[in-house]
Amino acid sequence: MSNYVELEIQNLLNSMGNPTELPQVGQRLIEGLENSPDQFTPENIQVATLFLVNAGLHRTLVDFYLRHLHESTFPIAWSHLLESFATKKYLFTEKVLAALKEGLTEFSALKEAARSDGALGLLPELKEVRQLARQEQIKSHQEGKRQLLDQLITLRTQQLYEQEKSLLARLQKLYPGDADVLKEAQDHKQRYALEILQRHSPQNRPPREEVETLDPEAQKALESLNEDLLVKAEEFPEVALDLCILAIMLESYEVALQLLDYCEETPSSWWLRMEILLRCRRYLELLTDLTKIELLLAHDAETFFASAYLRAQALWGLGQKHAAVEVLEGLLASRPHYRAASALMGTWSQG
Repeated sequence: MSNYVELEIQNLLNSMGNPTELPQVGQRLIEGLENSPDQFTPENIQVATLFLVNAGLHRTLVDFYLRHLHESTFPIAWSHLLESFATKKYLFTEKVLAALKEGLTEFSALKEAARSDGALGLLPELKEVRQLARQEQIKSHQEGKRQLLDQLITLRTQQLYEQEKSLLARLQKLYPGDADVLKEAQDHKQRYALEILQRHSPQNRPPREEVETLDPEAQKALESLNEDLLVKAEEFPEVALDLCILAIMLESYEVALQLLDYCEETPSSWWLRMEILLRCRRYLELLTDLTKIELLLAHDAETFFASAYLRAQALWGLGQKHAAVEVLEGLLASRPHYRAASALMGTWSQG
């Protein structure tokens, strides 16, 4: 809102003795603008006329406009004017209505005029204009969303995680509750969980002679926390994925698997489940589920590579090392630059 008009309205209202003086407030506000050439700007006029409409001072607004309509530079807020005109229907002869339509057309103000609910009663044809304007707005809204989602995919392809996260936050503010945006946010979290798992995978850790174990007190605290995570997931399923990520970071993989059951099923969640099964050393279950995923996601060219990488690790875990190496060699033959598979092969070769 214009600071000048806002302060003027506040001062005038504060000086008002009782509600019956509101018309005088409106009149003094307009006179103040008319007597201050520096403040007689489109923004101030727009704000002042909006106040007059909201205050029900329609006569003041109509008189104000009639005094200045002949000025070529006078900014006409058609929706405000028509809203006030609508309260004075007795003024509208066929001649006046025809002149009004001509003016709206000449100034390309039909869309603006259609914002006025009162104008729809005077000029029924504005209903169609409002409907078309709403359709254009919806189309523009959807097109804007599509462009941002395309940008999101580009960031994802370039593995610019932080930029993708920032754009997702912007999308959620612009399109709150939108199903497409919610799905992208969910997929982003699941891929983040996968990244955490990959960073925690054995081949990405420095070798150590023995497995670290927690002292009894820390172990008890961890178990208590895991129980709380499961209780919270049951109570608030919408945050189950965040709790699952936390469990992964704590390396509580069995708990993460249980938490994943509260999450919506998507292709990303299926792959996340496969990775967690691997960390839980449920190799047979992993191999069985991989077969199902290969059928469900057969249309995706990446399915073969992701599945082969996990299958090789499951076979290795079951002691079928020769078969595991064969699967990994086949994967590397098809995709020589699959870095994770190359690193894993190097780890196995050293063992």
